[in-house]
Amino acid sequence: MITGGSEGIGRSIAIAFLAEGANVVIAALPDRHLDIAADELGCPVIGIDLGSVEEVESTVATAAAELGGLDILVNNAAVTSPSKSVETTSFDELQRLLDVNLRGCFWMMKCAHPHLKSGPGCVLNVSSMAGVVGQANHAAYAMTKGGLNALTKSAAADWGPDRIRVNAMCPTAAWTGALRRWAAEQPDPDDIENYLNRIHALGYCPETDEISPAAVFLCSDEASFITGHILHVSGGSEVGHKN
Repeated sequence: MITGGSEGIGRSIAIAFLAEGANVVIAALPDRHLDIAADELGCPVIGIDLGSVEEVESTVATAAAELGGLDILVNNAAVTSPSKSVETTSFDELQRLLDVNLRGCFWMMKCAHPHLKSGPGCVLNVSSMAGVVGQANHAAYAMTKGGLNALTKSAAADWGPDRIRVNAMCPTAAWTGALRRWAAEQPDPDDIENYLNRIHALGYCPETDEISPAAVFLCSDEASFITGHILHVSGGSEVGHKN
């Protein structure tokens, strides 16, 4: 089950899992191109608002029934905006980020646990380098991703005896449709593109299909002895000093 799997990194993860022969259910906000995803990917889709505990509970139950069980949960859905510092972030903005990025992931894991422990099972939380190194004008977003990294490690410790592995991966940026639209709306799109290329040590901002193989690996048998790990899929954005 992949949340936020109808577009962006989540969609690429879904495509990568399907290519490996996995049975996939996607859950995302109803307005996030669910019908298109269902037609193009050929897998079931479920509308969900991660801010609603009741919807999370019913969606996990529906997905498990659809799949005949649940072996892997990918918590990918997230809210990225607003881009603000602490003092300019409103309570409602903070609450929405917490509801989706942190509480929603927590509750997805809680509801999935009874299904995953019949596995062995696996959880992958799609986090962000913002939660590792911080990010200017993204205080609340970075806070939720840092919390998600801590949740990943704590759940890995708790669920090891149940043979449930819990890991996270942290991209810096990737060329999703949303990022391309945002860049095109800026006063100098070329400068934005150069910036996004420059912040990665490898010299370019990746397409989403360079992020998704890490998700498949962490959820595969090849990673059977890896848990509680925060994998940087960042192109080296956190290393060295860049001009």
